[in-house]
Amino acid sequence: MSAERSAQPASAFVEPVTTERTFEQAISHVVDGIERNRLREGDRLPNESELAEQLAISKPTLRQALRVLERAGLIAVKRGAGGGIFLATDLIPFDLINSYVASEEHQVVEVLVARRVVETGVARLAALAATEEDLDEIQRTIDLLERHRGNRALVMRADAAFHRAVSRACHNRALQAAMRSLGNDIAPIRDAYRGGAEEDELTLDVHRRQLHVMRLRDADALAPILDEHFRMLENAFAEAIGSSWDALFGAVVAAPPAADR
Repeated sequence: MSAERSAQPASAFVEPVTTERTFEQAISHVVDGIERNRLREGDRLPNESELAEQLAISKPTLRQALRVLERAGLIAVKRGAGGGIFLATDLIPFDLINSYVASEEHQVVEVLVARRVVETGVARLAALAATEEDLDEIQRTIDLLERHRGNRALVMRADAAFHRAVSRACHNRALQAAMRSLGNDIAPIRDAYRGGAEEDELTLDVHRRQLHVMRLRDADALAPILDEHFRMLENAFAEAIGSSWDALFGAVVAAPPAADR
């Protein structure tokens, strides 16, 4: 590997992601930045914070992109003092990158299906086990989401707080641990494939309806509401990768019974 050279272009290393905020586009822009700035094996890329800022994406989405590039052998990510992101080869392995992108997309489908199974069980149990204090805390997260509509970062935090509050309301430590693990996997997916003021309104509406039926202790009425909520992210993901909900999830997700809003 050649002596390290820092990438210090006169302009930004990468162009911002201006269309769909997907990790695939982040990968493409990082590869373009490597070639445009004529980096060589051993050269240092901008650090994580700089890349995320220039790409106009969050760190979870960037890390998803960097994970693919590292698995494909294009970059090496070193931690600790003297660490950073380094170009590991002069030959860009497009075949491996494409293969790992496909693998990453398959993992996303698995996570979203797992979310349906785990989160449905948690929400049903919470509808029966939640105390009034639990329900008031869920309401607080809805109020926070409403207050911050239009601010993507704060809406994402309020949405995550809602799911944590529902998880705590089930009063089952094993399920809470499962939800925490699942939440870590969901975060970069939610960040990469969702956004916009219209979606803020839909999320707010779904959260309100979910809390309403939880206050009624009607676990069965949760099914169509949760399905609607799950499909928001599933549909966004399917559209982003040029597929359809039916192709990705239809074979493993049964349609819930209809219910009045």
